[in-house]
Amino acid sequence: MIENNNICLLSDSYKFTHHQFYPEDTEYVYSYLESRNGAQFNRTVFFGLQYILKKYLEGEVVTEEKIEIAKNIIDAHISPGIFNEEGWFRILEKFNGKLPVEIKAVREGTPVDVSNVLMTVVNTDKKSYWLTNYLESLLLQVWYPSTVATLTRESKKLLNFYLDVTGSDKSNLDFMLHDFGFRGASSCESSQLAGVAHLVNFSGTDTVPALLVPMNYYQKSSNDDFKKGLANLAGYSVQATEHSVMTSLGEVGEDTTIKTILNSAKDGILSIVIDSYNYQDFIKKIGKDLRNDVDLFLNRSGGNKIVLRPDSGDPVTTTLDCLNLVDSYFPSSLNEKGYKVLPPEIGVLWGDGIDYKQMRNILFAMKNNKWAASNIVFGMGGGIHSSVNRDTQRNAFKSSAQYRNNQWFDIYKKPLDITKTSKKGRFSLIKENNTFVTIPIDELGDEKDYLETVFKDGELKRFVEFEEVRELARL
Repeated sequence: MIENNNICLLSDSYKFTHHQFYPEDTEYVYSYLESRNGAQFNRTVFFGLQYILKKYLEGEVVTEEKIEIAKNIIDAHISPGIFNEEGWFRILEKFNGKLPVEIKAVREGTPVDVSNVLMTVVNTDKKSYWLTNYLESLLLQVWYPSTVATLTRESKKLLNFYLDVTGSDKSNLDFMLHDFGFRGASSCESSQLAGVAHLVNFSGTDTVPALLVPMNYYQKSSNDDFKKGLANLAGYSVQATEHSVMTSLGEVGEDTTIKTILNSAKDGILSIVIDSYNYQDFIKKIGKDLRNDVDLFLNRSGGNKIVLRPDSGDPVTTTLDCLNLVDSYFPSSLNEKGYKVLPPEIGVLWGDGIDYKQMRNILFAMKNNKWAASNIVFGMGGGIHSSVNRDTQRNAFKSSAQYRNNQWFDIYKKPLDITKTSKKGRFSLIKENNTFVTIPIDELGDEKDYLETVFKDGELKRFVEFEEVRELARL
């Protein structure tokens, strides 16, 4: 089997032709990444670069075998003589297979105002000028975890806002949005990247593969200290049912199924899907008909909780209906702002078809009907894993300066669509009045440059722990 992780093949087809097109005296190509104006959210949380660097670029990644395989494939794929065999052998022989580039970036987890530089890339070997933009295809994939981290942070801001407005307790904020997206992801790797990006902002997930990313890529010595990884686990979940369980005895046997679940469940939170047949009848059963079984579970350890998950019908009206029905059996109280709060042992979860807008609609309706936001938690699957694309935050990677004839030349694009106009020159990232601003590199002076060297000549120069990422993204 041919190795997938061959840096000599990890680019778009047209990139393999570009080494022959630059001016002959080109020595350095400088490029940058930004979220352009017009992004869905006004700040982008930069995240995921360290994963890419450690998995694909760190160390001696170029070998003679990889070069030979890549040459044969590109010869057949495009045409003979296109593949930059000389360039790759130079990296192999002069740099022991380590990539001669320097990558600077803002610290992962940092929310940066759009239209600012997030990352810069430049070759460090003057004959490897072609390498900078060859790496674009791989490096630009940081858009995915960055965009998901941005989306979930904005979701957290939304939840925090409605908790404030409705006078709610915020102790459960980190668990108010749960990742349900593994089955809907396009691959295991994409589920890991989206899943860990969600965990930058929240601690609830059912995407177990995402737990491995912090352990393997954002925690030092994790391979040597498995217990350390467990002690710093990034995400948690609860026991929960699905329809294969709830329908196992049919509609007439639903009461027996509920009793079995309540008697068999371990202590803690128990999430139950309630729409296999009629969610209204289900709420009546646990509130009245099977109340003794429910109370036995809730009182078993003094801290158990049942979360009811309707998950079908109109999200807004069904949520309100559930809250009102639950209230009739588990009476709510009023908080200081006059919003209804269910007892701590019962709650509602909506996890079907949820995205940012639908979550906002539910929270808005709850507020208007005097329900505190703390009564609900959300599960989001496709809304996390597959509702975003590179244009959500308008991420773009462009060359802005090139060095030849002993001087730097600023370059840029300026199409008729001026929103796609690119920056020119080389950059630093500073803060003015707590707002990020991109400036020319020679104007930095004594200001702090938030672009730090994270990778140079095959080596990771700055390692970031996952908890540091979380702290930088914290509201």
